[in-house]
Amino acid sequence: MNYKKIAIISLFSLVLVVSGPLSALAGGVSVETNEKNYAPAIDGWTEYGRAEVLGNDLVKVAQTKNSNGHLYTDVNIPNNDDYVLFVAYARAENPNTKNISGLPYLYAYFLDDDGQVDEYFAQTSMRLNSVDGQYWHVIYGIAEVPNSSESMRLFLKQAETSVITPDGRAAWFYMPGLYFVDSQHEAEDIIDAYNDELSNVKNIFGVSDYHSSANRDHNEDYDHTPDYSVGTLLKCSGEPEVYSMTANNTLKLFPNEQTFYDWGNSFADVKTISCSKLDDYEVSGIWSDDREDYLIKFHDQPAVYALSNDIYLRLIPDEYTAKKMYGSHWTSLIREYPISDMGNYSYGVPYQSLK
Repeated sequence: MNYKKIAIISLFSLVLVVSGPLSALAGGVSVETNEKNYAPAIDGWTEYGRAEVLGNDLVKVAQTKNSNGHLYTDVNIPNNDDYVLFVAYARAENPNTKNISGLPYLYAYFLDDDGQVDEYFAQTSMRLNSVDGQYWHVIYGIAEVPNSSESMRLFLKQAETSVITPDGRAAWFYMPGLYFVDSQHEAEDIIDAYNDELSNVKNIFGVSDYHSSANRDHNEDYDHTPDYSVGTLLKCSGEPEVYSMTANNTLKLFPNEQTFYDWGNSFADVKTISCSKLDDYEVSGIWSDDREDYLIKFHDQPAVYALSNDIYLRLIPDEYTAKKMYGSHWTSLIREYPISDMGNYSYGVPYQSLK
């Protein structure tokens, strides 16, 4: 998805205005379902490369030609919960206009009692998907806890792609949280609590506005927001067409479901508005997709993915579907990468089997 260049809020200004943590979230999220944050305070995480803890649960990571930065920490898994939520506030200093470079994302492993990886925890919602770098957002992932897992390793990272030379642009994380809960509904309550405090994040860091990447409304069928941020997915009631908002306040059409998915989108994120409101916006373009002619898998992992638009991996569910998509020689098109590269991609909706 395209990203526009925005004004940079200096790190110096950010540090000056930090006066303390959010009172409503101090010591845990104020919801009845779960008030305990298992993630240690940010100054207890391990810094690697260009990573800097600024205090008050705020951290900056950056990448240059010679060094990149991230933070990680290990957390033991309790024995009595079925789901885990990994969540944080995030902001990008200067998102690249054509790809994911510069965007903060959350990443994690589930580890067994020998310290070996059970499963990888990477979801599209765990990476900031915003073009407006002056805003803070909530990013998060919800997963079932594998029965054999004893601990998790959590990462705060910054996305990059091979077509862009790392240039030092920064990304920020604030108040990362790890919550073990009994259901997805409980996890969503915590996400809502984080979103409820976005205005306070704005006030602490002096940012001119704020926006939620997980904007939910459980009680309304329609979103009545008068204006929409760049990248917002929109449709009107009773019509199948889906659009995204552009930097020029016009709409860009997804011509079909395949293109919609190849840009890593989910229909759960589409806002339904009135057709009269949608008609207020001009349609200025159509999304196209570019699927690579090779396939991707990672060492010691059986899954095979198609790469769309140099960013999004979509799982190919079975051999029959792979043959239909790429021909009988499909195995010769596979490129294998280290497991550590899994976090450099976002993951779209898997392909449906063609059987």
